[in-house]
Amino acid sequence: MNTNNGVLQLLLKLGNIVPATIVTQLKPLQKSLAKASVLMTFQTYIGLMTLASIASAVSVFSVGVVILYVASFPLIQVIVISVLAGFLSLLMSAGTCYIYPAFIASSKARKIDANLPLIANFMSVLASAGMPPERIVRSLANVGDEFSIGQEARRIIADIELMGYDLKEALKNASLRSPSKRFASLLDGLVTTTHMGGDLGSYLRNEADKFKKARLQSMRGFLGNLATLAEAYISFMIALPLALIVMLSVMSFIGGGAMMGGLDPATLLSLVTFVITPAGVGILLLMVDSVTPPR
Repeated sequence: MNTNNGVLQLLLKLGNIVPATIVTQLKPLQKSLAKASVLMTFQTYIGLMTLASIASAVSVFSVGVVILYVASFPLIQVIVISVLAGFLSLLMSAGTCYIYPAFIASSKARKIDANLPLIANFMSVLASAGMPPERIVRSLANVGDEFSIGQEARRIIADIELMGYDLKEALKNASLRSPSKRFASLLDGLVTTTHMGGDLGSYLRNEADKFKKARLQSMRGFLGNLATLAEAYISFMIALPLALIVMLSVMSFIGGGAMMGGLDPATLLSLVTFVITPAGVGILLLMVDSVTPPR
C-alpha cells in the first residue's frame, strides 16, 4: 500500500511540473478519462504520461547509442540518430497515452450501444411494474455487467450514497461522463420524464423500440460492409495470389530475369507465399473485427 501511495505521489508531482500551457492543451483528455472510467485523476495521468514518455525516450536513446557504437558508426551519427530515435519514441509514447482513454471509451460505447435495446427493455419492465426510478437504477447496477453497463450504474449509486447527490444530479453526472451518446440521451430523458411526472414505462418502451430499429439498421450496414470485404478477400487474397504464383512459377521454371528491386522470380514467389498473402489476410481480419458490432 505504501509503495502504491509513493508511486501515485511521484506521478502527481510529475503532473504538477508540466507547464500550464501544455496542460491546457490536454484538457480534452480529462473528458476521455471520465468516459473511459480510468480510476486516476487528471494530474496523475499527466504524470504517468510524462514518466512513460521520458522512460521510453531514454531507453530508445541508450539502446540506439549502444547498437550504433557497436556497429562502428561515427560518433556524430550515433548521437544524432539516437537523439532523433529517442525524440520519436517520446512523441509516440505521449500519443499512445493520449489516445488510450479515447480508445477505451469508444470500445465501451460500442458495447453499451449494442445492449441498449435490452437495457431499455429491462428498465421499462420494472417501470411498468411501478418500481421507482432509484430502485430501477439499483436493479440495473445488480445485473448491469450482463449489459456492459454495470460500472456506470454503480457509479450512479455511489454518487447518491457517497456524494450525497439526489437521483436527478446523479443521472445528469452519469450522462456527462457516459461514453455512449445514446445512453446519455436515455439518462437525460429519464431525468426529464421523472421531473415532469410522465409515464416512465411508456417512455422506456418507446426508447427500446427506437434502439432496436437502430440496432437492426447497424446490422444491415455491417452485412453490406462484410459483403464488400468478402469480395476484396476473394479478389486480392485468392485470385491475385494464385495468378502471381502461377506467373512467377513459370518465369522461375523458364529462367526469367531479375524483376522488382533486382529480385529473381523464386524470391518474389517466396515473398508472395509467406509474407504478402499472410499479411493481407491479417489486415482483412483486423478490418472485419473493426466493423463487427459487439454482442
